[in-house]
This record gives sequence, structure tokens and C-alpha cells, in this order.
Amino acid sequence: MWRETLVAPEAYSVHMLQVGTPPLPPPPPPGLDLNFLLDQLMPIVALVVVFVGLRWLFRTPVGEAFAERIRTRVRGGGRWGGGVPGEDPQRVAALEEQLTHLQGQIAELAERLDFAERLLAERRERKLGAGQ
Repeated sequence: MWRETLVAPEAYSVHMLQVGTPPLPPPPPPGLDLNFLLDQLMPIVALVVVFVGLRWLFRTPVGEAFAERIRTRVRGGGRWGGGVPGEDPQRVAALEEQLTHLQGQIAELAERLDFAERLLAERRERKLGAGQ
């Protein structure tokens, strides 16, 4: 008789357990299926929530500003809303006057910078001329 070493004979035994098929789940009760109903209603509920939220947003000051910006673009106001009806002519004139004053100051500063550069250049030329 042939026998493997270090292997127990019961290591090769196979035990099968046979069980009947599981019972079927009970049939759904007659009437509405709650899962189906929720699956169908959730998109509608989500749309209603979004529309209510947008309506609330557009009634806030942020929404009013957004609507005003759309109105100015439709009227051809451009990017900066040129020709806005609530524009104060006195304020515009004061801003233009201030702009003219600032442009004059910039021109004066440019002249002073040119003068300082010329003085430095002359001084540098004198030093180079004396050093030779």
C-alpha cells in the first residue's frame, strides 16, 4: 500500500451540504411604491428649490445690481456703463477738473525729472573731462 508521508488521510475528504433554494421575498403590497415615487419626485423637488433660491437671490441687493448691469449692457452702455441716467453732471465736471489738475502735475514732475537728469549728465561729463 502506497502512503504519503506527513499527510493525514482525512485532509482529502470533501463534505457537501445541500440546502434548498432561499424563499422568495414577499410580493410588494398593492398601491404606490415609495422608492419609485421618490425617484420620480426628487428632480421636480430639486428644480423647485433651485427656482425658489434664484428668486430669493434676485430680490436681494446683489440680484438688483446684477439686473442693473444687464440693463446697462442691453442699452449699449458698454463696459463702464456710459450714459447712466443717474449720472450727476456736476460730479463729472469736478472729476474732469481734478483729472486736468493731475495731468498738469504729472507734466511738471516730468519736466523736473528731465532737468535733474540733464544736471547729472553735465556733472558726469565735467568729471570725465577733468579726469582725462
